[in-house]
Amino acid sequence: TGGSPSAGAGETAWYVDPSPGPAQSGGTINYLLYEDPDSLNPYVGQTSIAVQVTTVILEPLAETLPNGDWSARLAAEIPSLENGGISADLLTVTWKLREGVKWHDGKPLTADDVKFSWEIGKDGEAGSAFASEFDKVTSVEATDDHTVVVKYSSFNPAFVDQFKYVIPRHATGEAADMMNWDFNRAPIGTGPFKFKEWAAADHVSVVRNEDFRDAGQPYLDGINFLVIPSEESRTAQMLQGDGHVMLWPGGEAGDKFRDSTVVQSRTAPGIWTLAMIFNLSKPFDNDPGVTPPHPLFGDVEFRKAVGLAINRDRIANEVLRESVLIDSPLAVGWIMSQVDPWVYDPDQAAATLEAAGWKLNGDVRAKDGVKAEFVCNGYTGYLPNELAQLAIQEDLKKIGISMKIENQDFAVIFGTWADKSPRMIGDFDSLFYDSGFFIEPHNSIVLRYHPDQVPSATNPSGQNFMRWVRKDVGEWLDAAGSTPDRDERRKNYQKVADALRDDVVVIPVVQFLEGNAYSTRLHGFAVSTWEYSTWDAQNWWLAKA
Repeated sequence: TGGSPSAGAGETAWYVDPSPGPAQSGGTINYLLYEDPDSLNPYVGQTSIAVQVTTVILEPLAETLPNGDWSARLAAEIPSLENGGISADLLTVTWKLREGVKWHDGKPLTADDVKFSWEIGKDGEAGSAFASEFDKVTSVEATDDHTVVVKYSSFNPAFVDQFKYVIPRHATGEAADMMNWDFNRAPIGTGPFKFKEWAAADHVSVVRNEDFRDAGQPYLDGINFLVIPSEESRTAQMLQGDGHVMLWPGGEAGDKFRDSTVVQSRTAPGIWTLAMIFNLSKPFDNDPGVTPPHPLFGDVEFRKAVGLAINRDRIANEVLRESVLIDSPLAVGWIMSQVDPWVYDPDQAAATLEAAGWKLNGDVRAKDGVKAEFVCNGYTGYLPNELAQLAIQEDLKKIGISMKIENQDFAVIFGTWADKSPRMIGDFDSLFYDSGFFIEPHNSIVLRYHPDQVPSATNPSGQNFMRWVRKDVGEWLDAAGSTPDRDERRKNYQKVADALRDDVVVIPVVQFLEGNAYSTRLHGFAVSTWEYSTWDAQNWWLAKA
């Protein structure tokens, strides 16, 4: 993907169109979807399909740039301690709104619309999909038309991402009736494009917002989101030049686009990383706690040997094509914690096992009567993960470790404590699946690695499935969650990343790439890890045929 800036500290590489301009105005593009949107109101829950449409109509207070930095959208600036937007105790955040912003029906955007977005957003009984994200908000007040004061019960590291969509009070209805609003199928927003029509199972059309605040933008006259279930048909339309964007093309489509002069696939690293996770505690002993140690993975030397034995290059370049190697699960986005790279060295892996007392006994090593054999659990139905597991199985066999693959239904492996999911109650040897961190990852990192987050009857939502307990890791995470200063937070996350690498409790394999297919006539776009594909549609322009 030529045109991608290289990743540096605090950044993630992304695709930037190498022909940004000069932009040409005019033209309507066809954006090809494989199913109909479910709703155009994000607060009642949306499929990823629907969000591609919603994103050009509705706007947030702040959006994420491809490098992970925040940019003010409907807000005039990002609140900070320096500009007075964050109180000294971190419990009050004051947002200043841009002036002169209009809704698509011509009425002005006001602070009361932000307050209304909170009122509906926190109302789980009315059907809000964002209710849990407003748990820490105690009040929202519009102190004047352009000032919003948000008060929290405790510091929320994700406060910048609190208002992903601002909704107009005057053009909706009562919160209790939100599931039945006309707005859900014909939204009014402040974005670069206005809703025109929705023909069920056929298309959603949007047209240029002539009153958009950025002069001259958007460049396009409109976007037709066409619903075409057949991937073959979508692929053909792209190759014929009738389609301009195809959402998430599959492998066969990608192969056809690879040598095309009409359409090219453009990707960026996604948020999803594939990794092997070890259980450090003994499984199947009716004790979900951290002791006694696992007969294999309780030994750090055994874990190191596994890490040395896995040929991650082969997995990234031969087994999984749309992926890049990653050395740390905390190496995505602005937290970008670099660690010592993993090295493929099967001879050193075998020597490490020998030195730790794991002696070859036939094809499988053993120590003190315990065989070097374990079960790896993933989830069924996703071929890339299964192929990677098979590759690891081959690698480990070469050094005398037997890995049995037993993949489970999605609902089993990702079940709850009440479901007695194996990873929750600690009844597994190793896990192998993809997981991700969003742009504000703190709460997820805490759940996954904090020593207080081992799942138990008293903490059924904990996600420290490794049963990895280090007091210093908890202290670093507590420090990271107590400040809005990204540099300070990054330093603490780096310490956690180094500890993960030193203790070898997780072996990251790859970071999956995500993206779409684009007409070579479409320009001005950037494929971002953090935002949906249409996040920058105001910049898109179509070269004359």
